[in-house]
Amino acid sequence: MTKIGFLADHLDTIPTLAIWFRNQWPDYFADWSQAEMEQDFLEDIAKDSLPSRLVAFAADELVGTIVLREQSDETLPECQPELGGLFVIAAHRGQGVGTALVQAGMQLARAQGYEAVYATTVAAASILESQGWTFLKTVVHQDGPLALYECKL
Repeated sequence: MTKIGFLADHLDTIPTLAIWFRNQWPDYFADWSQAEMEQDFLEDIAKDSLPSRLVAFAADELVGTIVLREQSDETLPECQPELGGLFVIAAHRGQGVGTALVQAGMQLARAQGYEAVYATTVAAASILESQGWTFLKTVVHQDGPLALYECKL
């Protein structure tokens, strides 16, 4: 069973998250030190405002994360808030962890009073679509095309 909590309640996971993100996106984080990455995660510890990062555990093992934040793409200011930074470790993919994180992020957005939430993705379209998200358009990002999705809450 997947348990999801706020990063604020699990600060000891930050070094692991930083390593995961560096390994998953080495080009993006090439110039970041471990300390800079950890500081960046510390900025995601709000519980009732943005940004707010959630972490997932399976049998007390950290297995994934997602963040509810302002839109990261400055060309889409109307698409806020955004669920992003979805990551699940390889050994736990395909087991519902990503879906549970998306659902928890949607609940968090709803609890914060948002009527809609957005996401851009390359790899998680099937998770979003299974949760009733609507594809809006393809946006061109510096790293390539991304699918933009919206979910009415």
